[in-house]
Amino acid sequence: MMFTEGRKVFALCFLAAFAIALVWGYRKDKKERNANYKGATRITITILILLSLLTMLTKVLKYI
Repeated sequence: MMFTEGRKVFALCFLAAFAIALVWGYRKDKKERNANYKGATRITITILILLSLLTMLTKVLKYI
C-alpha cells in the first residue's frame, strides 16, 4: 500500500509534534526527577552486578 501525500504530511507533522511534546515534558519534569530518583543509579548498578554474578555462578555450576 502506497502512502499518499496527505499521509506523509500527517506523519511528519505528528512526528514533529510528538518530539516537541517529549522535549517539553522532559524539561518540565527535570527538577522533580532529580529529587525523586536520587540514588537510582547506585541501585541499578548493584542489580546489574548481582545479575552478572548469578549468571557466572550458573555457568560455573553447569560445568561441575
